Amino acid sequence: MKLETKYFAKSIASPGLFLVVALFINLGCAGISKPWRDYSHKPFNSQEWLAGDAVERGRMTLDVFKKRIPNGKSKEEIVKLFGEPDKKATVEGREVWLYRTENSAQSRLTQFPISFDAKKGAFVGGIKGGDMNMYVDEDWAN
Repeated sequence: MKLETKYFAKSIASPGLFLVVALFINLGCAGISKPWRDYSHKPFNSQEWLAGDAVERGRMTLDVFKKRIPNGKSKEEIVKLFGEPDKKATVEGREVWLYRTENSAQSRLTQFPISFDAKKGAFVGGIKGGDMNMYVDEDWAN
């Protein structure tokens, strides 16, 4: 009886494990980068942004954009709120700071830009070719 129970448990575990692995692969292909992570939007919190990874930053970017949190701030104020950028670039004569973010959709748009205007200070987003962007891809600032 013991041998039969052990064999039965193994035979159920193999299909169960296969289904779990298949589910995670399927979710990844469906556009969820890391299905075990929470990608829901949340309010901006500077301490959480500074301590967080790309996913945590991604959860806050909509709030930053809607509330225009960086607008009019100096570079020093931006560093206090968001930390040093992951990349700096010049796009159409403006300095742009890029912060790595990750959203639930598998997207090439993985950078959150904060641009600087000499007269008005910082503003959320980036401008290139007359288009305003909330997120940009890796090659945007090249």
